[in-house]
Amino acid sequence: MNKAIVAVLAVALLPGVAAAGPDPRQELIDGMAKCATVADNTARLACYDALNPTLHAAQAAPPPPPPAAVAPPQQADNGRPWYDVFGVTPSRQTTPQTFGSEGLQAPPPPPGTPPSERPPEALDSITATVTDYSFNPYGRFVVFLDNGQIWKQIESDSGGVKARFDKGGKNTIVISRGLIGSYNANINDGPTYKVTRVK
Repeated sequence: MNKAIVAVLAVALLPGVAAAGPDPRQELIDGMAKCATVADNTARLACYDALNPTLHAAQAAPPPPPPAAVAPPQQADNGRPWYDVFGVTPSRQTTPQTFGSEGLQAPPPPPGTPPSERPPEALDSITATVTDYSFNPYGRFVVFLDNGQIWKQIESDSGGVKARFDKGGKNTIVISRGLIGSYNANINDGPTYKVTRVK
């Protein structure tokens, strides 16, 4: 073997020897990849022959552990069926307290509640009194209702007119179902705004 072949072998195998680690299979693969880049046929064959100890070490190594199983996707923990993509299933919204709550986690039933034979009909709208309100820097409102709920005007609402509240009087809001799981709000019989429930 001439000096050129010895030099090629040293360059090809030295990094693999220096990086010898706990995975002989990977070391063998890396060494074979380096040998494949050797242009001279004799030097390339000698490179592969030099990997013989690494091959034996790879064969004697225990098999690698199986890949971890991927857990199946879980149902969102908000009481909504997996097929209800747009959140339009109103079956659980049968009281003012549950109206608009498909994006919230469903509360557990009270202890000792007997199963009903016939579920009540779903609500199409609720009416409540606004106990407090505020505006964000973009003019969108947030309302606090006397039933404990909090609703806000969605950022993409193009109502155009800033909602008007009676500062000294009673503000009544009617929230009704819109298209594709959306909700519409009318304050004091004024314009319609798109809202979403926060609490």
